[in-house]
Amino acid sequence: MFDLIHKHKILVQVLLGLMVLPFAFWGIDSYQRGASMSQDLAEVAGQKISQQEFAQAQRDQQERMRSMLGREFNAALLDTPEQRAELLDGLIQQRLLVLKAVKSNLVVTDGQLREMITGLPVFQENGQFSKARYDALLRAQGMSDVVFESRLRRDVELQQLNGAVADASLVAKAQVDRLLAIQGQQREVSEALLSVEQYYGEVTLAPDAIQTFYNGHAAEFQLPEQVRAEYVLLSADALAAQETVSEAEIHAWYDSNMGAKVEARLAPKKKAEELLAQVRAAPEKFAELAAKNSQDPGSKDKGGDLGFFARGAMVKPFEEAAFKLMQGQISGIVETDFGFHIIKLTGIKPAKDGEPEQRQVSHILIAAPPAVKDFQAMRADIEKDLKKQRLGKKFAEAAETFANLAYEQPDSLQPIAEKFKLKIQSSGWLTRRVDAAAGVLNNQKLLDALFSPDSLKNKHNTEVVEGGPETLLVARVVEHKPAALKPLDEVKPEIAKKLIEQEGMALARKHGAAKYAELQQGKDAGLTWGPAKTVSRDGKPAVHPDALKAIFRADTSKLPAYLGVELRDRGYGLYRISRVIDAPPADAAREKDVRDQLARQASQQDYTAYLASLRAGAKIEINKTNLEKKGQ
Repeated sequence: MFDLIHKHKILVQVLLGLMVLPFAFWGIDSYQRGASMSQDLAEVAGQKISQQEFAQAQRDQQERMRSMLGREFNAALLDTPEQRAELLDGLIQQRLLVLKAVKSNLVVTDGQLREMITGLPVFQENGQFSKARYDALLRAQGMSDVVFESRLRRDVELQQLNGAVADASLVAKAQVDRLLAIQGQQREVSEALLSVEQYYGEVTLAPDAIQTFYNGHAAEFQLPEQVRAEYVLLSADALAAQETVSEAEIHAWYDSNMGAKVEARLAPKKKAEELLAQVRAAPEKFAELAAKNSQDPGSKDKGGDLGFFARGAMVKPFEEAAFKLMQGQISGIVETDFGFHIIKLTGIKPAKDGEPEQRQVSHILIAAPPAVKDFQAMRADIEKDLKKQRLGKKFAEAAETFANLAYEQPDSLQPIAEKFKLKIQSSGWLTRRVDAAAGVLNNQKLLDALFSPDSLKNKHNTEVVEGGPETLLVARVVEHKPAALKPLDEVKPEIAKKLIEQEGMALARKHGAAKYAELQQGKDAGLTWGPAKTVSRDGKPAVHPDALKAIFRADTSKLPAYLGVELRDRGYGLYRISRVIDAPPADAAREKDVRDQLARQASQQDYTAYLASLRAGAKIEINKTNLEKKGQ
């Protein structure tokens, strides 16, 4: 075992958050619900999609986005009519696939499911499946083993169905060769640029041009309506911080939960100490004792030999001990999360030609559960967890009181702040649109509430809004600025600059088009061409994106070929294509990349068509009224 882990640098960090399992959105019990369609959002071939199921899918979606974006996440962005419709469409699609998988007898047996779960490193300790760890990690996710296993089974069945569709997609060699030829082709190009800046001096604005533009584009110069607000934030963490936990309770938790783990390492440690005494009494028998007693199956049959390794290949305590030993020296007991080791240095390769020093060791491992942190190292975390546990259902009760106070005493946040010992905080200027600069107030529902007539006119408290997991917000307007038009004098320079750019671009376009017409007629056009450069489709060396597209769309049956291209914000570009360079033969790796690319595209097209056929063959009803209610 230790030898195997050593080959993978013994870097084992197992976190449930790193386990990628593309769970389906739907709840396991949803197929059994018997509610009428009037209470559901959709019905797919007789299978209902309930409001509860949709709400759970929405929560799952929000949690995934929150874990990705952190404080930048705004739950309101996922609760728009468009996002709700898209989520429901995804649920319908998943339901169609589930029904097809069942009909096609694509099943995962109990044995296959068990093998998958026990083989996941996230559920293992010391390379072996741990039921205790499995249960603990699922509990941490708020999930029972029945729900997890059902979701995993269903997801694997869908992967089988998706794989069957993808595997049916074929790519012909002619397609691969054609794409390789297109992607690898290069063109030799010279450029003559009529920059917009060179025409600025020729622009004369009409006396009333700025005023006319200002009058016709008032929306561009509108200052949005703004408010400043004060708010209070209630979170489970804030309430937990107000809880008190005695030192005796913290010690009791540690003794109850960690004591057994500490005890579990005592017997292995004693055995390791006994073996150390035997090794020191007879060093020449190290290999024999390793073969007989070591619990590392990867090295025991080799007398404990782990071969040569450099720094960084082993866990830190093992590495430090190995690199402190002298040739032939035997260590004391070395503790790691794998257990207790006795190490013997059997070889040294000095650093040479840039290669680091390497060491060869043999070891005896007596396996043990991972080491437990001492009480002081865990004290703060234990106290925090105990406070959260004690909080329990108090947060739900506090949330109700919080909302009641906000409603019953609408003219002030002070009663709420005093009741829950919270600080009344102040915002900067806010607009109706979400903005990351708003911090915790970057929440569309809260902003809508702040800009409601009641908030603006009466300065009443807003409704309570969820600001995140176990976090509630309520705010009130303290200052309001109506929307206003910026004064003309303030925006005159901005308008003048824009008009000059527009006129300059028009002159560049006009002159460029005239030059291009002359080139088409075989005339010189009086242009100064830049040096020829060979251009690839990836734009290297740098070519304006607008020009690059035109260069590779151009007809090159007769050379030189000429192009005239309007370049955004730069002017007008004229291009002379003097040579076409065919793609060189592709190596096997490049050919495989292109084949895979085409296969993915074909697979996606086939998959889209397959889903469309499933939809066409199924009766699907959507309750739009309930879907709209969901977001209200």
